[in-house]
Amino acid sequence: MLRSWYWSKWLTFSFAALLQLSSGLGYTFSIYSNDLKKHFDYSQAQIAGIGTACNVGGYMPIFAGLFYDRLKRYNQVGPMLTVMIGVVLQFGGYYGMWLAAMGKFECSYVGMLLLAMAACNGQAWYETAGLVTSVRNFETERGTVIGILKAFLGLSASAYITIYVSFIEPDAIRFLRILALAPTAVALFSGFFINYVPFIQIEPHTKSHAFHMIFTAVIALAFYQTVIAIARTEAQSINFWTGVLMTSAVAVLLLPVMAIPFIFGGPRAVELNIKSHHKPVRKGPMPSIAAHTGDDASRPLLGSSNDGNGNGEGEHRAINPVEKTPLQCMVCLDFWLLFLVNGISSGCGLTLLNNLGQQVIALGSGSKSSQAGYVSLFSVANCLSRLLAGFIPDRLMKSYGTSRTVSLIALSAMAAISAVVTAFSGLQLLNASAFLAGFAFGGMQGITPAITSELFGLENFATNYAIIQAGPAIGSYAMATSLAGAMYNWVMDHYHQKGHFCRGPLCFRYTFLIVAALAVVATIFATIVWARSREAYKAVIKVMMAERMKRGIKAEMEEAREILDAYVEENRALVELLARGRGHVQQLQQAALSFTPDDADETAMATAVRELTGLVDSANALLSGSKGLEQQYLQLPSYASQRLSLALEADPNASARMPPSLSSGLSGLLPRVSQRAGIVFEADSRAPQNPTARVGGAVHRLLQSSSQSSLSRAGGGSRRNDELMDV
Repeated sequence: MLRSWYWSKWLTFSFAALLQLSSGLGYTFSIYSNDLKKHFDYSQAQIAGIGTACNVGGYMPIFAGLFYDRLKRYNQVGPMLTVMIGVVLQFGGYYGMWLAAMGKFECSYVGMLLLAMAACNGQAWYETAGLVTSVRNFETERGTVIGILKAFLGLSASAYITIYVSFIEPDAIRFLRILALAPTAVALFSGFFINYVPFIQIEPHTKSHAFHMIFTAVIALAFYQTVIAIARTEAQSINFWTGVLMTSAVAVLLLPVMAIPFIFGGPRAVELNIKSHHKPVRKGPMPSIAAHTGDDASRPLLGSSNDGNGNGEGEHRAINPVEKTPLQCMVCLDFWLLFLVNGISSGCGLTLLNNLGQQVIALGSGSKSSQAGYVSLFSVANCLSRLLAGFIPDRLMKSYGTSRTVSLIALSAMAAISAVVTAFSGLQLLNASAFLAGFAFGGMQGITPAITSELFGLENFATNYAIIQAGPAIGSYAMATSLAGAMYNWVMDHYHQKGHFCRGPLCFRYTFLIVAALAVVATIFATIVWARSREAYKAVIKVMMAERMKRGIKAEMEEAREILDAYVEENRALVELLARGRGHVQQLQQAALSFTPDDADETAMATAVRELTGLVDSANALLSGSKGLEQQYLQLPSYASQRLSLALEADPNASARMPPSLSSGLSGLLPRVSQRAGIVFEADSRAPQNPTARVGGAVHRLLQSSSQSSLSRAGGGSRRNDELMDV
């Protein structure tokens, strides 16, 4: 039986971040690749093939995507089962590789390829569960969410390398067992908290505060990892207690991320039910209020947040202008151009990463600490770029209407530059080339999911994104294995070198020059994607603006309702004060008529005057407060009118798609607001002085100016996107 409650989407986001920190361990391949090469006597092409098997497993989440989409309607069980399958694959793969390397059983080369693929494919299941669920929970902030989670994935290699250099180095084979056990424990615990929240959740603070807090934590963690990575490239020795301190610091820097759900509403999701979130106006003793206060007066101005099924999913879901199935994507040119750009640009980074161990040896260093340092720098740059790839394009879209695909051009060009730098770098420049390649690689991985969701929709996002991610897997095989392995062996043969490793700057130079040329081609493809998607992104930006405006209007109208409720309460208090005042005046009159100059009458008279004076002071305070509420209410219609107009103008086709429910909702809104305003002002003893006509006119203009023309066209409109403006 499914639970009748849900974990908070912020709790899910925190544990998704923790899960992502165990989802990029394929990037640690360079740490143990040299040991596997020597132990099994592999050639460079063979060891690069195992690295490619890791990449294929990590970038082929097609089965994870199909499985997740199949169970998407099971908001809690679906993501959890996705994580559990990943646990089986990841543990079995890494533990099997460790057993084979320890000689516990005989394993063929094909067997090692399958184990490596299974290990990294398990991490793809982690990523699918955490990333897709979080995108569904935070649809209007998808770029920021993807950037943060992808940043944690990029940082995963550096975090686990910290464990390696602290306690295990130089035994890289034993590191395989750590990669089997530690991520398994993290995933088993985190998977229980990954769920989709199908309704609008009450949030006591703005989302931006939480995202800024997480953003700061990621930056701090990345800065810390950068410092210790640079220290490792200098081959500084690390004793046990220094290792304990380094590892503990990582855990401490993660604490703010895990504290987010407890700051923002607690671990359990609480539904924002507007019908019960605001107390209805109580029927009071005043005839004018009692005569008018009914169901209409107590209903929310914009209706309930729930849909007809009571789960609020229609309100919760942001609308994409385009929704494409995987089969439709297969015949879409933009989809394949994005596939190629992602595959080639990511393949550039993977070519360096998978061969980094041999690159360090070729340039004259055999230190495992320095190898770990370069991998860690790549990982940190990978993290920072993924983070910025979510943050900066989102801000450019909101502020300047710049399409996200512009970033594809810049990142592809950066990949080409990094390949040229790597081709001619020595050990002194390898820090810079590793950082530059990691930045280009991470940015591409961070931007691609958001572009996929915006150009091809969220309905089949998991499957569509899984197909796009096959690009880096193919790029890894073509560039990091076939090309790099062939050129590496050719240089060894041409210069008559013997042994397991090639030595000299030419070992990878020709490889990276060819890779740079391919990256230039990817830059051209990225420019074509940008040019072809400009109109599509205009629609995406307009719909996102309309969604945000709609939610803003709803908040403003709910604020108006709260002000009106408070106004009614203050009017009731005024009536009660007037009744008490009449009693005090009668007491004062009786005391004056029967007054005699004795102590008792003087005391009674003084008491009556004092009580009447206090009553007048209280009435004046209430009148002052009512005037402030009145001014607030007067300001709301013009502001909400502007917001509603912008929301309708954001999408020129919105009026043609408006459902009849919207027409009736807008038509019924004016009488309900007018009735509530009439109740308030009729109940107010200062009604002649109140600008009732101005308020009524403002409300009338708010609805009439923004909806009259739209409603006239809505009758024959399509119902294809009924949820778009379901205020």
